[in-house]
Amino acid sequence: MQLETVKTFILWVLVGVSLLLTFALWSYSPEMERLTQNAVEDSTDLGGDDETLKSLVKPTSIIFQNDDHYFGFNDPGDRASLYQNMQDWSLYDFRTTSNNGVPSEDKQVEVIFPDAIPMELAGSLFTFNDDVQMPQWGFERLYITFNEDSNTLNVIFLSEDGEQQAIAVVNNSEKYAQLWEYLTTFEGLSEYLRVEVADKPIYIPNNQVDVSSKSIAVKTINSELMKETLFTNPDIVSRNRVSENEIYFTDNARGIMRVYPNRRTVEFQNPLQTTPERMEPAELVEQSRVNINDHLGWTDEYHLIDIHINGSANTVRYQMYYEGYPVFGSNYSSVIEQKYRESELQEYNRPLYSLANYLGGDESTLMSGIRVIELLENSSTYNMDHVQDIKIGYDLTYQSDADAVTLEPAWFMNYNGSWQRIDLTNMTSQQEGGS
Repeated sequence: MQLETVKTFILWVLVGVSLLLTFALWSYSPEMERLTQNAVEDSTDLGGDDETLKSLVKPTSIIFQNDDHYFGFNDPGDRASLYQNMQDWSLYDFRTTSNNGVPSEDKQVEVIFPDAIPMELAGSLFTFNDDVQMPQWGFERLYITFNEDSNTLNVIFLSEDGEQQAIAVVNNSEKYAQLWEYLTTFEGLSEYLRVEVADKPIYIPNNQVDVSSKSIAVKTINSELMKETLFTNPDIVSRNRVSENEIYFTDNARGIMRVYPNRRTVEFQNPLQTTPERMEPAELVEQSRVNINDHLGWTDEYHLIDIHINGSANTVRYQMYYEGYPVFGSNYSSVIEQKYRESELQEYNRPLYSLANYLGGDESTLMSGIRVIELLENSSTYNMDHVQDIKIGYDLTYQSDADAVTLEPAWFMNYNGSWQRIDLTNMTSQQEGGS
């Protein structure tokens, strides 16, 4: 009897242990799901690079002023090299002061950015010799002036309204001599035309410019990778084809992702129910950079072009560049755009391809800048009061049959806040018809 009792007791103990182990496994399984989900998100890789602020924030122009003459680089690559060199200059004696506008030296260098850059980011873009307290305003232009007696340079960050400035000194005679040589020999430079638009000057090449067209094969980014990147739980996302040129993804909670195969773009919206909250520009840029780095989304060369803060959304945009020129396309085919609300990603729009092999191209010569301005000023289609900027860039066209893009050089302008190709052929016809 005693032996049977012992056996029964041991059996109950084993049953109890089994139940405890079963309960523990059941309790642990949700954590396993979370770990699996995070592993998927962490491993998402669009095949791009990990970028820094230095590589994303670049000037659109570097202009050398010698009295009433203005010069810019013939080769955009030379501009990029000089700016990269500037970022390594040691900046001393940083100070902020009130100001009365643009410096008025006879010889100076003007570095122009596409939008106001928060001064809080200057420490990540340039090399300051000491820890400095940055002001809260942003700069769109910085100026470099020459101290001839000491062979030193002044680097002046000018606030957007022109009423504040931050100044630092470059105490390096070699850097001084490098810029002075550009201003006196003009080697590698050509003359630029200064044009007053929207209460600020812009600079465009005065003469004709040779830029070749390009044909480039593209590599498609799998929309499944974007699904894994943007949705918290990709396994529950449903996929529906709305039409031949639109595919619709949703999890009925997190958001909606639309993929457009014909133009290789994706548009994501997260229907957040939070109250809009203004982000600081520096915070917005840094959060966006880190977010895109997390899935290696910098699949081509992109530069920061726009920071827009308002009551409903905090928007940051990056434009594709190729061989130093901006690429203009439609429907996010050459732009990465993100919108945040309360530091949460609300929208994410971007290309679903990356540039691959160069297939060939043809040489072309663009109309001179002075002729472009003449046509705009006499145009019945455009009003110069609405022109905010003008530049040379590439007009992108997607060739779905060849899985390639063509990049055609052209003149573009920012007209009422929107970039568009300038229809020079039509304006020339109008003038010829009226003469």
